Amino acid sequence: MIGLLCFVLAVLASPFKSKLRLEAENAALRHQLIVLRRKLHGRVRLTNDDRWFFIQLYRWFPSILQVLTIIRPETLVRWHRAGFRRYWRWKSYPREGGRRSTPNCAR
Repeated sequence: MIGLLCFVLAVLASPFKSKLRLEAENAALRHQLIVLRRKLHGRVRLTNDDRWFFIQLYRWFPSILQVLTIIRPETLVRWHRAGFRRYWRWKSYPREGGRRSTPNCAR
């Protein structure tokens, strides 16, 4: 009964959502169907491309967390934060060049 009520409320609210947001939700739902069809036995296996797709959608439209069913929203946020950390770790890594280190000299 509660599920039906939520569905009716979602249908009534959908004309007020932006077109891009609805397209993002549709893309997320379609991609989840593709992943579920690819599943053989047991757990769903997500490839790195699947993770990248969901993370990009989350970056542009954070509201897609409401429509994700095959992964928990916390998992998607964790992937996004891990990628962000990896990027800044790579960005701040000292490259060749700059000042050379000097050996410790005994005075």
